[in-house]
Amino acid sequence: MARRSKKSAGPPIGDIEWTTPLTWLLLAQAEKAENRKMLLGEKKDENTLKDTKIAVFKCIGSVILADLYAINPDAVGDRVKKRFDYLVNRYKHHARRLRTTGEGLQDDNLGDEPDEEHFNHYVPTSGPDDSTPTHIKSIWGE
Repeated sequence: MARRSKKSAGPPIGDIEWTTPLTWLLLAQAEKAENRKMLLGEKKDENTLKDTKIAVFKCIGSVILADLYAINPDAVGDRVKKRFDYLVNRYKHHARRLRTTGEGLQDDNLGDEPDEEHFNHYVPTSGPDDSTPTHIKSIWGE
């Protein structure tokens, strides 16, 4: 007996145009306490259940893409998951670039100064302004 693949479980929904407002809707849903706990875990490196995460992505899709969700809930959940994963990876990439390390290899006996310096600068959704440091503006422009 032939099994249907999971990807062909429903009609195709086409491409989703992830506009800025739609992306912010996704982030708003992901930030809800019950969703954030399931998607990211409560603690660093805490594992979450794959089936539970898929259900959360479908739930988010039913809110932000209700018309497409009515056509194919599985495909919408998959697209929401892919976009969320993309956003998390981009965040990690830029966060890594905003961290600088110390002056190379140092003798451990030289002092108690930290080896890393973290830059804490907030860039509003409207983008950098005159008070934004130049190195942050260059990262934002990529």
